[in-house]
Amino acid sequence: MTRKIALGSAPLQEAREPTIEDAADNNSGDRRPLTDRVLALLDAVAGAGQPMAVKDIAEKLALPKPTAHRLIAMLEERGFLARPIDGRLVTVGPKLRTLALNTLRSSLAQAPSHARLRALSLELGETCNIGVLEGGDVVYLDRVEVEGWPLRLEFGVGSRVPLHCTAMGKLFLAFLPELPRRRLLDCLPLPRMAAATLCDPALFRAELDSIAACGHSFDDEEYMPGVFCAAVPIRDGAGRMVAALAVQAPKVRLSRESVADRLPVLHRAASDMAHALGIDAASAEPALSP
Repeated sequence: MTRKIALGSAPLQEAREPTIEDAADNNSGDRRPLTDRVLALLDAVAGAGQPMAVKDIAEKLALPKPTAHRLIAMLEERGFLARPIDGRLVTVGPKLRTLALNTLRSSLAQAPSHARLRALSLELGETCNIGVLEGGDVVYLDRVEVEGWPLRLEFGVGSRVPLHCTAMGKLFLAFLPELPRRRLLDCLPLPRMAAATLCDPALFRAELDSIAACGHSFDDEEYMPGVFCAAVPIRDGAGRMVAALAVQAPKVRLSRESVADRLPVLHRAASDMAHALGIDAASAEPALSP
């Protein structure tokens, strides 16, 4: 709210808070609407899969470097962009991650994708769920519990599970681009959650390499004793992993041996899910993960 201060007969106004329009360089000769430039910048950073240098952003979007700096500073102030620890690069901020998460959650709540997940649960006879990477956890975005079994695993939509000892978490780590993966692994704790949890960093990295090579991940009683889980990636049109699709069951019903004939079903369902979510369209950007 603007407050007027009277000095003699000439009222003065306090300086207003800067707006995103102030970040635009109207003398740059760029006639694109400001909103187009802002959205293109957010899309470039979010789609890069790793932090970007301001120079690379400016070149990619054909922006003058001063304009790029001003737009980035304004978006950083509002939480849509952020700087890693060294402060030189630019990456997605907490508000942009929340926006993406809410958008995907809204899409998953729509009938086609949830119906496909329910059909998969009925076909496999087990609980199935979809999760995304959020910060240092996997967040369940949609879940269908198997019906008619006395033993059920109660994880609701919005539940968070660790990265290092879950099938979905290890899958996300395996398919991260090399630099973000290395940085995350350097600071990721590996606490023992169950007797089978991989707590040795060298063995854990070898496990991730194996997952990246085969395209699927298992949690063989690593998070909860007596529980087995298998996960496959849901990819966009450029081949980047955007979510994980998993089947989960007590070990007496699902194991490494018995899951083999269910993996093709999971992979087909993941492809169908990408189509139902509208994320399987071809992209001009190259894939950043296998």
